[in-house]
Amino acid sequence: MSIEKTPYEPSRRYLLEIAYDGTNYSGWQIQPHCIAVQQILQEILTGLYNRQPIHLIGSSRTDAGVHAQGFAASFLTPVRPEIPPEKILRASNRLLPPDIKLRSVREVPLEFHARYDALGKAYTYVLNLGAPSPFTDRYAWRPIHRMDVEKIRAAVAMLTGTHDYSSFVVERNMIDDAVRTIYRIDVQTFGAFCCVTFVGNGFLYKMIRCLMGTLEAAGSGKFSPEDVRRILEARDRTKAPETAPPNGLFLMKVFYSEAERETFQLETLPFC
Repeated sequence: MSIEKTPYEPSRRYLLEIAYDGTNYSGWQIQPHCIAVQQILQEILTGLYNRQPIHLIGSSRTDAGVHAQGFAASFLTPVRPEIPPEKILRASNRLLPPDIKLRSVREVPLEFHARYDALGKAYTYVLNLGAPSPFTDRYAWRPIHRMDVEKIRAAVAMLTGTHDYSSFVVERNMIDDAVRTIYRIDVQTFGAFCCVTFVGNGFLYKMIRCLMGTLEAAGSGKFSPEDVRRILEARDRTKAPETAPPNGLFLMKVFYSEAERETFQLETLPFC
């Protein structure tokens, strides 16, 4: 794969792992008239490289209000100044706002592509099954109806595997192929919170939020596991419930090896 064009001679490529609270942003990707995470980080990196324009290639997009613990993005560096990864990490985190931080910086081959070389992603959606809280409501969805975690577990079994997920995607007409593979869906509880973690080879626009709308209905007893299977097989968005809100969703990890993907496990709440 050829590397992208830059206004300077490229020297190295660095891969960043980025954590951010998406509450105040329009998502990862730069958009007109909105503030995006990509814009903030590119401006800081451009400053570190003496105003030579740094362009970040992200592993995917995230919607407005969605959070990340392990978003991945890469960029090509100019020959000068030469800044080692550990200095990029320290300097960027000193300059970034409190709701965006770099978790790691490492060198990868020049031909590496943050999106096309990814072997999968893990997302976690958080449900608050307890009392409302001003400290957690920005990171979890508190459903109106009482949730039964075992009913959620029974429903997720209908959604794993390789399927056409047209029933769980917004703007289906903008997508050529809605077939994706979800390797597993883990349902875990941490105190009053239920975390649903999706590990797959890729996800469609608002797909997980659409899936969570259906799982919330299953958890409340409105849908049986067989109902969930029928919604999946219908390949029709109008057959599924409304999309879940963005604030409970976290991109946890982008995988660049099968071993990472197979061994990933959520160990605690994403916002702890």
